Amino acid sequence: MTRKDFFEGLTKAEIRRKNYIETNSLTDILGLNNGEYTLIQNIIPKGYADSRKFMKHGPEVKLKRFYTLEQAVKSGKTPIQLREEAFNSLAKYDYCGYSFLPVGKDRRKRKISLVECLEGARIFAYAHQIAGTKVGIKEYADAKKVRREGAEVIADVPSRQRKVSRVNFKFTSIPIIDSPEKYSISLNIGSDHSCPVKRFNIRYKYIDDKESSGVFNFCAHEIAAYLELVQKEWSGKKNIIPLQMCQFAIPTQETVNYYLKLENNVLVQDNYLKSKDKIRKLNKAEKEIGLWMLVRKLGHDKTFYSVQSRDGNVRDYNWKIS
Repeated sequence: MTRKDFFEGLTKAEIRRKNYIETNSLTDILGLNNGEYTLIQNIIPKGYADSRKFMKHGPEVKLKRFYTLEQAVKSGKTPIQLREEAFNSLAKYDYCGYSFLPVGKDRRKRKISLVECLEGARIFAYAHQIAGTKVGIKEYADAKKVRREGAEVIADVPSRQRKVSRVNFKFTSIPIIDSPEKYSISLNIGSDHSCPVKRFNIRYKYIDDKESSGVFNFCAHEIAAYLELVQKEWSGKKNIIPLQMCQFAIPTQETVNYYLKLENNVLVQDNYLKSKDKIRKLNKAEKEIGLWMLVRKLGHDKTFYSVQSRDGNVRDYNWKIS
């Protein structure tokens, strides 16, 4: 399937036509001009059969665990504060995502990839910058249940592929009301969405895994829908709760610029390839590790704490390849 222009990157051949620049670290690509590229070696740690295995079983950045509502309320920390704490304490950078644990009946660990956070922000921007498309959101907030269990939200999200139907799903446990329960509601967030990113991400835990093999992986469609919900609630009702309790890391414009360089200014020397030149573009795992490298270098606030005075609105971010 062919991607829409908004989501399409340069080909390997197009990247190779740029001027080659040697770099010491992957994060040095921040200083590359659009007409320059660099070549890196494989950065996926040894011990994983391939990039997909790494994305399923690699180390995670584990946000502080709560096991009861009382613990979450007593802490009083919002998701962004917990992310800031964890992101600013990285011991390394070869992570496959970050995770948190729910406190409701569905005890599956929630896991979020930084790549999916970037792609979710890109879908959200696409829906606002391209005429004739949108992310549809409809809340069902039963007054008797919403304070205790959160709202249900029906989402309708555009596809990144040409001639592919829009994606429809239902969110559950969405924090809408300012109440003590908002802490557990946000931890229990889930949906009935199923796409290839989620459907084929089957995971069996390794022997030394302490947590259950049951994992709920969020994808870009869900993140884009949640960003639309945040926008709708704040613009229409001045309700900040969905943003305050957002479990998804929202990138800055600088992080978007870096991500675009990972896609369009970097190639990998892969000696396992059958092609003559043994060169390819970065895969998802390498982009993920590259993003964690940036977080470790610049810290949480410069990478995944969007500030309107500095970055503008996420819906207006510049995703163009110059």
